[in-house]
Amino acid sequence: MGISDLKAKDIMIPQQKLITIFSEDKVVAADLKMVRSGIGGLPVVEKDGTLVGIITQRDILLSRFHQIGELEVADLMTRNPITVTEETSIKEILLTMSDQKIERLPVVKGNKIVGLIVHDKILRALAQGL
Repeated sequence: MGISDLKAKDIMIPQQKLITIFSEDKVVAADLKMVRSGIGGLPVVEKDGTLVGIITQRDILLSRFHQIGELEVADLMTRNPITVTEETSIKEILLTMSDQKIERLPVVKGNKIVGLIVHDKILRALAQGL
């Protein structure tokens, strides 16, 4: 399999390994989860796994002037994030991430999250293919 044959399913963090958060959780909980896990963003899901947004460290940093202890994730998250399917090509993924200036791209089946693509996973896959 060449680099150009890679699909989202080949480079995504699978659902079983994803760290997510609920929209009604407090922002401070999201911040703590990210810091403890060494990650920069979290998919926001409903109890049934439906993707409803994404929240990043940048979102939290930009809101520091508010009392974030009282804010819920729903108050800061990006709603209806850009997504791809498991069959989306690496070329389309790279163009989407570059054009939209995003570092995380949820992979969905229907409206349920099945994975997450992050830029370092792409770089690793590309390096292994060289």
